[in-house]
Amino acid sequence: MAVRGRSSAAMSAGQAVIGFGLVAVGVIGTLATVLGFFGSAWWLFDFAANFRAHLAVVLVLAGLAYALMFSKATGLFFLIVAGVNGLLVLPMYTDTPAEAREGSESMSIVSFNVGQRASIRDTTYRWIESLDTDMVVLLDSTGDWVEAATALDTLTVQTVLPPDRTYGITVLTKDPVTTELLRVSSARDYVVRIEASIGGRPSVVYAVQTRGGGNATDTELRDEYLEEVSRMVEEETDPAIVVGDFGAAPWSHAFRSLESEAELHNSMRGFGLQTTWPADRWAFFRLPMDHLLHSEELTTVDRYLGPAFGVDHRPIVVRVAPAA
Repeated sequence: MAVRGRSSAAMSAGQAVIGFGLVAVGVIGTLATVLGFFGSAWWLFDFAANFRAHLAVVLVLAGLAYALMFSKATGLFFLIVAGVNGLLVLPMYTDTPAEAREGSESMSIVSFNVGQRASIRDTTYRWIESLDTDMVVLLDSTGDWVEAATALDTLTVQTVLPPDRTYGITVLTKDPVTTELLRVSSARDYVVRIEASIGGRPSVVYAVQTRGGGNATDTELRDEYLEEVSRMVEEETDPAIVVGDFGAAPWSHAFRSLESEAELHNSMRGFGLQTTWPADRWAFFRLPMDHLLHSEELTTVDRYLGPAFGVDHRPIVVRVAPAA
């Protein structure tokens, strides 16, 4: 009888530990879900908003387990919170991009943060040339990348590196374009403004690379950077594209502000959650940090990720065209 009593006590203790763990996961997930809507108040709240997809999955698992083992009401509550996150992620899979204008030409754009890594340069350029793309935006590229690009058959370097830095944004295009190097935010970070043509219509592309949102200072500078980009896009009279490393997921306050204020559309909608960072992890454990947004006059024809080249980011390949 004593052995049976000790076994029963151990089982009860184990259930209590499991129950406490599930509640802890559910409560933390719920707090992160709610606070993520107030990203403008504190950088950590905005950081939490990046994990909407992760929160949805974790809360579903915690809610189902708690409902089956302990309390259906508490488990249902966690499932409802999971649903809130799921509704924010769902448009990436369910939205349908506008139809492209019949007979119009499209533009293929590659954006890749190469992380100043010279060892992947030749492999990357071979992959890029195999795509027959129209424009390539290389972020965190160095002089070695620019020099090697001069040997490419189909693409031409259209930019120079900033005079005060050894790295920057390098733009390669199939056809000649006009580029302008702009400095924004109090940190004087760079944006490249590109005057191009999509489907025979003048268009403007902004190539961007923000600072990550991993601390209060960088988050403030990132938000300031994207705010200035938003103002520049709002002043454009031609269709606009913003492409590059945003340092934020689509649910971040900074991303949502750029998207709404500049009236831009997320090219990821309808093509699934294409996570790019950190590139060496499984898709679920990555975040979508590299983006292309465009004006409503344009539409996304195709969008997919490039391979992992051994740096922190994976490239994105997006084809846009005039909307019908």
